[in-house]
Amino acid sequence: MKLTGNFALPVDAQTLWDMLQDPTLLAELMPGCKQMKQTSADQFTGIIEAKVGPISSQYATKFSILDKKPPHSYRLQIEGSGKGGFVRADALVTLQPTNKETILNYNGEATIGGTISRVGQRLVDAAAKMLINRGFKTLREKVEERLK
Repeated sequence: MKLTGNFALPVDAQTLWDMLQDPTLLAELMPGCKQMKQTSADQFTGIIEAKVGPISSQYATKFSILDKKPPHSYRLQIEGSGKGGFVRADALVTLQPTNKETILNYNGEATIGGTISRVGQRLVDAAAKMLINRGFKTLREKVEERLK
């Protein structure tokens, strides 16, 4: 499954970069995140609850931030597994400053398997887009709070 998109935020690239390195904020940006723990400078583990169609499951998840080029880009790797199956994702995140805002671009791939993969690709794609959009909505709210 392809993961691509962008999101404009009314903040400079360095501030957005700093926010995206905060483990507490990262946990808030992930819908269904029940727990997140930093295990090293750029690695985290957590528990995520997700529902796709009729399948609801908890996933033990590992997040890694790689190839950091502050405040321009990094790679985000996610691996999760639970009774619903598994998810693996790898995405390049870039921050592109403009005159008034920063455009966060993401481009990557996700692989799913197990029971969750049997609900149908369109349902999985729709659920992934919904979760990504919910996370970006929360990020926008956090940015706006910081600007007040």
